[in-house]
Order: sequence, then structure tokens, then C-alpha cells
Amino acid sequence: MENETTELWRDHANDMKIMRDRRRLQFDKAVRSLKRAGFEVKRMSEYQYRINDCLDIYPSNKRFHDLRTKERGDIRGIGFGSFVRQRFGITNY
Repeated sequence: MENETTELWRDHANDMKIMRDRRRLQFDKAVRSLKRAGFEVKRMSEYQYRINDCLDIYPSNKRFHDLRTKERGDIRGIGFGSFVRQRFGITNY
């Protein structure tokens, strides 16, 4: 039973790693698109990016922190690029 539980947790951990890696790749694609649209994107750490010096994005957890409003939250059900454009009030993209 213990080996089975250990293996299940190992499989779960591997699935989560794959999911986070996939999110990072999606975010990298969004970053390229945002830069082409004129946004400034800084890599603050392996897990944190800052957009226009006021919006922090944590792509592997799909979380954000708006430094202007102090709002924090999840980015669920929307692509990274669309989320950023909405936060900055850009509706015609």
C-alpha cells in the first residue's frame, strides 16, 4: 500500500510539473506578443514577470499582483495576453 501511495504522489508531482512547464511555454508566447504590442516585460525571477512596472505575473501558478491597486488573484479561464490587455484597458486587439 505504501509503495502504491508513493507512486501515486510521484505521478501527481510529475503531472503538475508538466502542467507548469506548459504554462510557462504559453506565457513565453504571450510575452513575445505583448512585447510586439509595445509592453515592457521584465523577468524578475524564474517564476515572476513584471509588465510595464506595475503588473506582476506568476505564470506557473496563474496568479497576478497589480502593484498599482494592490489586488492579487488568479488568472483562470483566460489567456495570459488577453488578461494583460484587459488589465490595462485595451479592448481592441
